Parts: sequence; C-alpha cells; structure tokens
Amino acid sequence: MHIIKVTSARLVAVLALLTGAAAPVSAPAPGAPDGPAFSLSITPTRLVLPAGELAQPHLVKVSNLGREPVEVEVGKRDFVQRPDGSLLFAEHAPYSASTWVEAFPARFSLAAGASTAVQIRVKLPDDPDVGDHQVAMVFLVAADSGSASIRVNRGLGMPVYLTVPGSVDDSMQLDAFKAPGFALSGPLRVSATIRSIGTVHKDFKGPESLKMRVADRSVPFPDFTVTRGAARDVAMDWDPPLACICHATLAVRGADGTVQELSARIVVMPLHLFAGVLVGALLLFFAVRFARRRYRVSVRRAAQAMRRNGNA
Repeated sequence: MHIIKVTSARLVAVLALLTGAAAPVSAPAPGAPDGPAFSLSITPTRLVLPAGELAQPHLVKVSNLGREPVEVEVGKRDFVQRPDGSLLFAEHAPYSASTWVEAFPARFSLAAGASTAVQIRVKLPDDPDVGDHQVAMVFLVAADSGSASIRVNRGLGMPVYLTVPGSVDDSMQLDAFKAPGFALSGPLRVSATIRSIGTVHKDFKGPESLKMRVADRSVPFPDFTVTRGAARDVAMDWDPPLACICHATLAVRGADGTVQELSARIVVMPLHLFAGVLVGALLLFFAVRFARRRYRVSVRRAAQAMRRNGNA
C-alpha cells in the first residue's frame, strides 16, 4: 500500500506499509549497474512479539539493493487496520506502542549493495494495558536536497505487534455473512465481516482459517489477520454444485467461549441449462413430427400412384 501525504503543495512522503507480503525488490542484483538507483529491502516485513519475547532485542535486516548509497532514518508511526486489511497511518491510534519501541541504530548509511542489522527493543511502561499494541517502524530515505518544487521521501514501513503479558482474549464477532440468494451457476462471491472484540489479534490461517460449512463440507477463506479493535471484510469465490438448495454457515468463537453462527441459504438453479434442454427437446419433437408427416404424405402418394396404375 502506498501512502502519499501532501502538505503545502509539496509532496513530502511516499511510504510502502507492508502487511505481510515480501518487500518490493526491483533490482536484478544488489547494486547492479542496470538496476534502479533506489531500492530498499527489509526482512522480516512484519514483526510479531509474543509476551515472553519482549525483553530480548529483535533484528531487522535492511538492504540497499540500489545503485546509490543511502542515508536511512528509522521513525515510528501509529496506524490502524482498514476493513480490506491494508494499514493506514494515523496521528493517534488506539493501542499504540510508539513510545515503547526503539530502533538501534536510528540512523545509518548504507552503500550500494550493503546490508545492516537494526535492533528493535521494547521497554514497557509501568502497569501497561494487557493485550496487543502496535506501531509501524518506518525506514525512511530523505529526498535529495535541491531546488525542485517536488521532493519525494522514500521508504518502507514494518508493522510491529507486541503482546503485553496477562490474561488475553482473542474473541471475534461476526458482523455480517453475505451470499447470493439465487444464482444460475458459479463461482459465487461469498463475503463476511469479522470484528475483534478481545484484547489480541487473531490470525485466521491454516488449521485456524475461517471456514464456511456447506453440504457437509468445509470451504476455507483465504488467510487473513484481524488486529485488536479492528473489523475485517473478507471474501472468496465458491464453486457450488450444479444445482442445489444449499445452507451455508459461518461460526467464530465469541466472548466467554460461546460460538456465534450466521447462516445463508443459496439456491443454485441452472435455468439456462434447463432452457437449453427444453429447446433441444422441442426441436427434436418438431423434427420427428415433421418427419412423420412427410413419411405419411409419401406413403399416401405412393398408394394413390399404385391405384392409378392398377386402374390403367
């Protein structure tokens, strides 16, 4: 996701805030002569710190894959999760960890093709709120100084999620489950909205993926994450049977371990196929009827001809 901020008619920032995908790398090789002048990479692209790992430093590899040396400054930004899963920088976001997390070094130089390790350290305040907190570490390369009216700052953002020790709750709530009530054929677009009502994020991945139950089968949604306090819109394309009256259900674990379930009825009726069969049957019926009529006429004419020949 690219975030562009405009202030006083000057373009002052272009940031890529990563949500779990690999950092964009466009250079054929680090510092290659035919590669781009600027190309920055960070690994990992997302940092998740469980409660038991907050005291230890965590390393982030920063690589300059461009042709030119860069000066990198590590900053921090609050963010919120949008319903589509992308992350949006915010001035003041709930559950912020911006004052708890520091990067060492916070400023450094990288030659073309070089890499370095940055330590991410966490220092919790006194009596912190139990559960998830988050901040984006922004690896920013300032625009070159000059007289141009447009200056572009380039960089990458790495979301950091940390969990304050204590009794945590990953409860979710189903706000909506939508599916076509009637369709001629598939694939069908099925969607849901899931809201975090607990104290930590939840990854719906692998065995823990969100699954739609239909016709004694489980159909998983693509992997996704719901951050603390956020709501996610998710969707998938489902291939239904050729014809059915299907009852589909979604279920998540809510507060106090209760299971919340939403259902939808989906009628799949291939009327276009039935119409094709009907038209084919009608054509066959009329073709047979026409052939029988022609046969009867030809037999009648042959009999009349035989009688005329006999009278002669």
